[in-house]
Amino acid sequence: MSDQFFPVELPSKCLPYLGIKQGDIQIRSYTGEDEQILAQINPSNLERNFLQVMNRIVKGIDPKNLTLGDRSYLIILEYINSYCEKIKVKSACSHCMNPVEFEVDLRKLHVTTLPDNYHQPTPVVLPVSNKTVNLRLLTVADEIEIEKYQQQVGDAYLYRWARSIDGVDPVAQTMEMKSWPTRDTARVRLFHEEHFHGPDSTINLPCPKCGQEEEVLVPFRLDLFLPVGSALRSCFGA
Repeated sequence: MSDQFFPVELPSKCLPYLGIKQGDIQIRSYTGEDEQILAQINPSNLERNFLQVMNRIVKGIDPKNLTLGDRSYLIILEYINSYCEKIKVKSACSHCMNPVEFEVDLRKLHVTTLPDNYHQPTPVVLPVSNKTVNLRLLTVADEIEIEKYQQQVGDAYLYRWARSIDGVDPVAQTMEMKSWPTRDTARVRLFHEEHFHGPDSTINLPCPKCGQEEEVLVPFRLDLFLPVGSALRSCFGA
């Protein structure tokens, strides 16, 4: 039944969440009412509308506090449980150079997890200024604020990284970071690359035409929220 909740083990292992451990967080599959909200999602309201759905389908944590890696994992899991396990990805084989359609089993995507010793905020020394900043992973709440900043101010590139510095005013920090040496801003970005967690965006699959193994990019697209057209037909074997 779609109203039954079940526990999930997240890629973060719940290490960034104070007082929450693996198994405490539960989800359920989408219902028709959830799909009604999902149908209104577009690039400009994605964060707010999907948060509305997450508030309905997630228990054990305020969904705004989920890391982006955990949120990506739940999006894939919800697609598997609510629609189907496979999606089709059109690409060009680098071996035979033919346009082909790969069938990706979402259950077989590799999921990267945080190391058991992860903790946050994590002190990081910037290489040029020698200043120590305390960094944390970005969350759904951060993504919502970044979306607002983008709409109200414009380019949110530095604002994104400023939000991951713990204990600072992100707007003021954004202005300060404009004068940072690029090796210092790059070190902040590296923290997030080093602590990537969630489903990997690539998978190796045999080309359906030549049989050679190809690295296939699994795009993070709107039909992972609500399949339509060919994505919907593939859920029913068409």
